[in-house]
Amino acid sequence: MEQLEKAVAKARAQRRIAQPGERRSPGENGTVFARATPPVYRETPVMPFRPAAFEANKVVANRPDHPVADIYRSLRARVQQRLLRDNRRSLGITSPGEGEGKSWTAVNLALSLALGENQTVLLADLDLREPVVARYFGIEPKLGINDYLQGRATLPECMVNPGIDRLVLLPAVGSLGNSAELLSSPQMSSLARELKQRYADRIIIYDLPPLLTVGDTIGFLPNVDATLLVLRDGKTHAGELRRAVELLAGHELIGTVLNAVH
Repeated sequence: MEQLEKAVAKARAQRRIAQPGERRSPGENGTVFARATPPVYRETPVMPFRPAAFEANKVVANRPDHPVADIYRSLRARVQQRLLRDNRRSLGITSPGEGEGKSWTAVNLALSLALGENQTVLLADLDLREPVVARYFGIEPKLGINDYLQGRATLPECMVNPGIDRLVLLPAVGSLGNSAELLSSPQMSSLARELKQRYADRIIIYDLPPLLTVGDTIGFLPNVDATLLVLRDGKTHAGELRRAVELLAGHELIGTVLNAVH
C-alpha cells in the first residue's frame, strides 16, 4: 500500500513520457516484438468508428502528436512487457469508484495496443449496468455480450470491428440489473476461457465496473490474468484506494494509472 501511495505522489509530480524505442513496443532486454499482419474480418461485422465521437470523448491514442497519446504508448509498452513476460493475456481495468476514467483508459489503451502494429486486441465491455465502450467509438451495435450471456445471440454476432486493424470490440447493449450474477456465472467463466483460447496472440482487455460501488467486479476477477487500477487525482481518496487494494488482494495487480494529473 505504501508503494502505491508513493507511485501516486510521483505521478502527480511528473507525467511520464514515452522513452526512446517505445513507439515500437520493445520487450524485455530491448527485444522488438514481430509485427502482426492485419487480420481480415470475415465473420465479425465492421462498424467504422466516428471521428467526431473520438473528439467528443477525448479518445486520443490514435493521434500520434498528442502528448497523452505518447503517455499511452509508454503504458502500452509496459503492459505488453508485464503480460507477455508472465505469459498472461487478459487484463481487467477497474477503479475504486465512478467517474475516475477507467473506461476512457480501457479504450485508449486498447486502441494504442492495436495501433502498435504488433498486437491484436479484444476490448470487452463488462460494465453491464452502465456500458459506454460503444459510445466512445460512436457506434450503435444491435447485439452485445449481454445478448450472448442470455442466449439470444452467438459470440461472433456480438463482436464488432470498429474499422481499426487488429482491434475487435465486444460491446454491451442496454443496462442489466442482474449483472453481478451474470459476471460470476459459469457461462461467463466459460466465455473468458474461450476468448483466451480462440486467438493465442490476442490481448483481452475488460472494462470492469467500479470496485466499491457494486459487487460485479469481484465475482469476475478470477477469470482475468491481471488487473490495472485507475485513479483520478483529486477524486480518489486514500481510504477508497486502501479499500480497493484490499479487495484486489489475491489478484495480480500490475499497476495503477492516475488520471487528470495537473
